[in-house]
Amino acid sequence: MISSMLVTESLSGDAAKINSAGALRMQAIRISRAYFVEHTDNNQLIKKESQAFDKRLKNLLAGGLLNSGSNPKISKQYQKIVTFWTDIKHKKNHQHSALERQKSFADFDHFVEIIDKLVTLLQLESENKLSILRLIQGLSLLLVLIISVIVLIKLNKSVIIPLKQLVNVANEAGKGNFDLKVQYQGDDELGVLSHTINQMSNELKTTYQDFEQRVEQKTQELTQSNQSLEMLFHAAKQLTSYDSHQTSNPQSKQNISPLIIKELEQVLGFGKVNIKLNQQNNLIIDVTNPLDNIDHICFNHIKFPLEKQTLLFGYLIWQFPKTEQVKPWQQQILQAMADIIATAIELDQKRNSENRLLIMEERAVIARELHDSLAQSLSYLKVQMSLLTRKMQKQVPSTQLDEGVNETIKDIKQGLNAAYLQLRELLTTFRLKLDDPSLENSLQGTVAEFKEKCQHPIKLNYQLPNNYLNANQEIHLLQIIREALSNIYRHAKASKASVDISQINDIVNIKISDNGKGLPKEFTQQGHFGLGIMEERAKSLNTLINIKTIKPHGTEINLTFKR
Repeated sequence: MISSMLVTESLSGDAAKINSAGALRMQAIRISRAYFVEHTDNNQLIKKESQAFDKRLKNLLAGGLLNSGSNPKISKQYQKIVTFWTDIKHKKNHQHSALERQKSFADFDHFVEIIDKLVTLLQLESENKLSILRLIQGLSLLLVLIISVIVLIKLNKSVIIPLKQLVNVANEAGKGNFDLKVQYQGDDELGVLSHTINQMSNELKTTYQDFEQRVEQKTQELTQSNQSLEMLFHAAKQLTSYDSHQTSNPQSKQNISPLIIKELEQVLGFGKVNIKLNQQNNLIIDVTNPLDNIDHICFNHIKFPLEKQTLLFGYLIWQFPKTEQVKPWQQQILQAMADIIATAIELDQKRNSENRLLIMEERAVIARELHDSLAQSLSYLKVQMSLLTRKMQKQVPSTQLDEGVNETIKDIKQGLNAAYLQLRELLTTFRLKLDDPSLENSLQGTVAEFKEKCQHPIKLNYQLPNNYLNANQEIHLLQIIREALSNIYRHAKASKASVDISQINDIVNIKISDNGKGLPKEFTQQGHFGLGIMEERAKSLNTLINIKTIKPHGTEINLTFKR
């Protein structure tokens, strides 16, 4: 571009020079004509034209960055014109004859040819400059193309290809493939970026593998935890729900424990599990003496106590090879199994104790019933028999003896009848159970039974929701109502009675009333075994019974307890 500017600057004024050279040629022709027309030397036209020629000749090669005078040919031709013009002016001053004038005309023609050759040289010089300019522009264009190709190749090699590799590596890294690396290496920014991308890919690969290992480890831990929880749930369900007193088939008692122990050994992965109890227990447990089977040279063992509230029932023993490493979760699951077994043993012992207490309580109730009813009747009969024996042993007239004996026999018959009725009442009470799932239906049956006995209406008003009370509350409530209706039947001499059962929030209200003769003036509950049993059953419901006389006549029993 600088060369083009220099050549272009050198072309400045070339057209003016060519034009000036052409004007010199025309000026020479005009001087020649002036000489041909005028014959005097003092002709003003010749002087004027000569002065104009001198001026133009002097300024011919002036101007431009590169003066045309630097061209040897042009300079030589220019000097030739100057010399020839000097000769013409010298000859012009000494021309007197016609022959000399004629020769002067020939010199002017030759002078015009010399000037014309200068014009041609100036034209050729200008054309050469244009050719040089074209060459410079062509070479510049070619050089630009070559440099562009080199730059593009270099750019593609050092920028485009590395960028494509960076994009490809980034895309593959986004898909989880961290093995692909950028191959470009250099000290420039892309080289630093490529090295950073490769380093980041390696770190991501390490992190990704670490995360995969953690996920796999967590998955294994969750699987183990799930299996452990499932096994513990099955074991807890089977052991804690087992009742040794309700299982009558001894063969079925041996089917649960091996499965529990086998599942536990499968979850642990290695080793053998055994249980040693301090005393024989009815639980379905695979009880052996593992200490006799442990090889202390090749195997280790860990003992987990089966204890509950300072009570030690035995040990759960895990025997495993010494080459195996015990993990914390294995110890945790064994400890949990030991706790479940200890809880099952404790629950079974509690059930046994509760069953014994229930049996003892029922026996106590039977003993009280027999003592307060049948035993008193038999005592009364025993006394009557003693009176009969004494009367028969005394020396009294036969008439008086027969009357006393008959009276005693009559009392004995009445006592036997009363004892028989009391025995039937006790049998009815002890055989009482809720076969019907609805308490209301059982109460309707009880009311219908005593309505037939009493021969008067008994109204039942039941307002409890279905299954509102538990089984224990229902049986106690039914027994209290039966005892109350039994007392109405035996003592009240009423013409009607009613049983009202209602509830407000969680409070259950029971009212049993009749229109009979009411309570005696000096009434006490002592000596009335039926009322005593009602009081005991009320205590089982965490409440008390209130018995009162209603005006003008009748009795009312009130009972209130919380559900």
